[in-house]
Amino acid sequence: MLFGPDKNLGNWLKTQTGREFEVWPGSCHVHEAFRAETILNLKLEHPDALFICHPECEEPVRFHANFIGSTSALLKFTQTSPAKKFIVGTEAGIVHQMEKASPTKVFVPAPGTDQGCNCNICPYMKMNTLKKLRDCLKNFEPQIRMDEGLRVRALKPLQRMLELS
Repeated sequence: MLFGPDKNLGNWLKTQTGREFEVWPGSCHVHEAFRAETILNLKLEHPDALFICHPECEEPVRFHANFIGSTSALLKFTQTSPAKKFIVGTEAGIVHQMEKASPTKVFVPAPGTDQGCNCNICPYMKMNTLKKLRDCLKNFEPQIRMDEGLRVRALKPLQRMLELS
């Protein structure tokens, strides 16, 4: 089995499941920008904060996490945790949702390699807009076309993944 598109997520899943599989060498530039040293400095600066991150972060960064999970899992964790402060190691767009859901809590976005570069903001995620989504649903464009046999074979692992969630 080949896991893609993210090597860090794939390697984290290997540790969680105990299963062996090949990992595609791709990664997310936002999560690659976080550094363990920066996280440790933030933890020293905010000793009362829990560090939470996506599994797409590199292993040395994940090592320092109090909680690792998907975007929805991170959001739920911040809502249910008794902690009042969190260092957030993922794309900065989620911080607004966390602040809305838990207005009495403090969220510190983890910076990337350059403290002022906004490396934790993904320009690709910002390309998605409600207008584009509306237009796709209205016009059924753009369309992805593929061989029907390939589509049917590709559907099986997607259905299995959704059954697990």
